[in-house]
Amino acid sequence: MKERIIGQAVEVFNRKGISKTTLRDVARELAISDGHLRYYFKTKEDLVHAIFSEMEREITAYATETDSNVTGAQALAAPLTSIYRVMYRYVFFFVESAAILETFPKVYTAYEKLFQSRRELFLAIFEEYKRSGVFEDSVEAHLFPLLFEQVFIVSDSWLRYARLPQNQHLTQESQIRHYVAVTVALLLPYFNTYLREEVTTWLKQND
Repeated sequence: MKERIIGQAVEVFNRKGISKTTLRDVARELAISDGHLRYYFKTKEDLVHAIFSEMEREITAYATETDSNVTGAQALAAPLTSIYRVMYRYVFFFVESAAILETFPKVYTAYEKLFQSRRELFLAIFEEYKRSGVFEDSVEAHLFPLLFEQVFIVSDSWLRYARLPQNQHLTQESQIRHYVAVTVALLLPYFNTYLREEVTTWLKQND
């Protein structure tokens, strides 16, 4: 039942927005009583925290698949595309992230932990890229924390831009493809010569 509630809540939050949705609204969509829903999630914060945990589990499964032996643009884009598709399914969280993090302390704490774990993961990946030659030898490791922050900011906020009125004529897959390209482009100056040329060609094709 918990899984059903989480799935339905995501649909309602995406459609109505989290600030305008009550637990009673979610219960009504499931054709159950408010009390029945609260047996599983006593508060809205408990429900949002459970949704965040489920979303993070799905994203982590793809994030940890990142291959250090990058041979081309597709190897970079494939896991990122899967991650962005997951994010689209939970679009309400990213569109309303500031309000959610301010309103729900448990979610904010989980988000902080996520940031730190992602930082450790990406710094390790960047170090391996440098060791294996994916990044140029001349790239300095002290830049990696800044690169991670750039990647995190773009990946955490692209959905807000994708949902702007001027982008609403684009399909979901078109939006995802574009913002995957935007994210991959952040790494372009760091790549070795061969990979930089290959990724540049791929970016032109996906612009």
